[in-house]
Amino acid sequence: MSALSFTKWSPSGNTTLLFPAESVAGALQAATASQALMPHLLGGEQAGFCHLRERRLRMAGGEFCVNATRAFGALLALEAARAARQEGTYRDAPQEYAFAVQVSGWQGPVGVRVRGSLPEWHVAADLALPACPVQQPAPGVTLVRLPGIAHLLLDERHVFPEDFLAASALLRREYRLEALPASGVVWWRQVQHQLEMFPVVHVRDAGTTCLENACGSGALALGLRLCPAGARRVFTILQPGGEPLTVTVDRQDGDMRATVEGPVRLVAEGRLWLPEGTTDGL
Repeated sequence: MSALSFTKWSPSGNTTLLFPAESVAGALQAATASQALMPHLLGGEQAGFCHLRERRLRMAGGEFCVNATRAFGALLALEAARAARQEGTYRDAPQEYAFAVQVSGWQGPVGVRVRGSLPEWHVAADLALPACPVQQPAPGVTLVRLPGIAHLLLDERHVFPEDFLAASALLRREYRLEALPASGVVWWRQVQHQLEMFPVVHVRDAGTTCLENACGSGALALGLRLCPAGARRVFTILQPGGEPLTVTVDRQDGDMRATVEGPVRLVAEGRLWLPEGTTDGL
């Protein structure tokens, strides 16, 4: 049996497992994540592998994930606080941190701002956006292509289906999203001035598809859909798990920027025991 250290996070409900990247060979990371995410083991919606010193995160499927990036920021803050305790410089009060991190699927650094203390932080991911095509191929349907992931947005004209797994698979095929590292089908609506969304996200290499309790990149895609050119807008988008994500989109200048922020909680940390051969390099 092999033991693999882990932390489990809840960024606005989007449960995320983070593992040390050096503990699992790259070719085995997707399979390891798929196994760890099973309900009878750690459970969760997604997994990533971290290089703490290099401040680099690779998701199991090589996709881009905003919420995992925010969880990684909280992990870096936790490690910084623990180092300060060992050095005797820690102050028993909420702290503020800022990091520049590298994330799979995204070109260039992502700025992460963290404030709080164990076990809960507020984390913002600041993104300098490249060209992100926003297309409307059908009534009530918008396709937003982000680096590392694409989202198909369906407005209130499209009712959330009972069999959302089959419906999302059909839509991914129809819009030719299956070859991407990750893709989401997001049903969204506005109820009494409150935006709500229901994201079903598929990660190709990890072989996972689930209705996520929160989706940062899906919320970002919706913000891009709703923010007109030349404007700056702030959206509060309620996630299926009951917590909101705040998305700020700034399209006032030539360079487009966005921020996605919300709470991140540490759920658990420890060691996961896996069968021999699952991991390499322990």
